[in-house]
Amino acid sequence: MISLGNYAFGQKDAPVLPIDKSTKKITYSEVVYVADSADKYELFTRAKEWFSRAYKPSTSIIQMEDKEGGAIVGKALMQVYHKALGTHESGYINYTISIYFKDGRYRFEITDFHHTGQYVQAGRIQDFGPCERMINSTEKIMGISAKKTFNYYLYQMDNEIKSRINDLKLSMKISSKKNKSSEW
Repeated sequence: MISLGNYAFGQKDAPVLPIDKSTKKITYSEVVYVADSADKYELFTRAKEWFSRAYKPSTSIIQMEDKEGGAIVGKALMQVYHKALGTHESGYINYTISIYFKDGRYRFEITDFHHTGQYVQAGRIQDFGPCERMINSTEKIMGISAKKTFNYYLYQMDNEIKSRINDLKLSMKISSKKNKSSEW
């Protein structure tokens, strides 16, 4: 019953998402110049501190870090929900977040969004796969359109990622040296 109700509620239209022209994947990407012209090592340190605050535990998120080469790559996930007589867990959206550093600037790229289902009381919510498949989908599940539910997932994803990006940008402005006081 929950899975049937799942498809009756949600957003009518998909959010406008950034699609990379060459990969055709949903990709949030930007080059950000820092006002204090920090070198790539300082920016690397700021990003490491951000990962440790933004993702718990950050050690399970970070897949690769290269201070000399100027890169951190992580794999993260977020819980998504559906609406059916309330709000219920409906799986996870997994994604890759990469941050690259050069003196005075950094570039982030968040991509490879993929939905995986989960077990709930009523049974298993299936995996829906790459999130690009959800955009303007005409897919039906048990004869019922999944469009509104997919749009609801995509809105949750978009809001979460935009919030992470804003938090990253704010954190990257703050010198890690200023945060560490020798007197405590």
